[in-house]
Amino acid sequence: MLGFNITKINPSLYLLKDPLGVNIFLMVGENKALLFDTGHGVAYLPTAVKALTDKPLTVVLGHGHIDHANGAYQFDEVYLREPDYELCREHTGTEIRTTIINRLKEAGLKADFNEDAWIKSGACKLKPLDIGTVFDLGGLNVEVIDMAGHTGGSIGLLIKEQRILIDSDSANSHCWMFVPQSLSVKEYIKMLERVKELDFDVFYVAHQDHAHPKSDFDKYITVAKNATLENSEPYENWQEHKPRIYTEGDVSIVVNERTLG
Repeated sequence: MLGFNITKINPSLYLLKDPLGVNIFLMVGENKALLFDTGHGVAYLPTAVKALTDKPLTVVLGHGHIDHANGAYQFDEVYLREPDYELCREHTGTEIRTTIINRLKEAGLKADFNEDAWIKSGACKLKPLDIGTVFDLGGLNVEVIDMAGHTGGSIGLLIKEQRILIDSDSANSHCWMFVPQSLSVKEYIKMLERVKELDFDVFYVAHQDHAHPKSDFDKYITVAKNATLENSEPYENWQEHKPRIYTEGDVSIVVNERTLG
């Protein structure tokens, strides 16, 4: 059966890695729990969560892309910023779901569910999410942070007592800023500059397992400011959007003429 690799970051924070390698985060307070992102939806996430906590659960999506929203159908409702509603419905649709099945097969993994029913399962009820909302889990207060850039509805979660920021794809060392839902690079830079002033020491992202120091935001800002069409190189994915990648050291940003304009 497809499952999750689970890492306990601290007594109230868990990282659950789905079978296709994306991170999901579970925060457990004294009274409630909160799940951030739902992965590709190819393994049954509620079972993994119940093995860690039986407390009432709230589910929040960091944004609406394929690898973060496709497990949402396993829950009655999830919170998502409204600018990503259409994106989420597209990325939980039959065409995108078919690509996930193909990825499983390419990875040598066998789906242990009814593929036809799964492909048609869509998303669950989407609930609007407001920036600044604080989820009181009991001893843990988790605030919704505006991190629009990678997509218009991207958010992060700030665990105030632990000074930890949880992010999906909004700020990372290989940021896609060329997809149709991306804002401009200028808006992305402003977001990074604003978020780095918040009260956190480290942050976690969806596609790397280790804690990042807040100082990594400075590297992301520098790379974004220095990226141009002229000093970047062609990127292999999504050629219809003419993406180009710019790299300094261990940080890259993928842009195109629209987002640099």
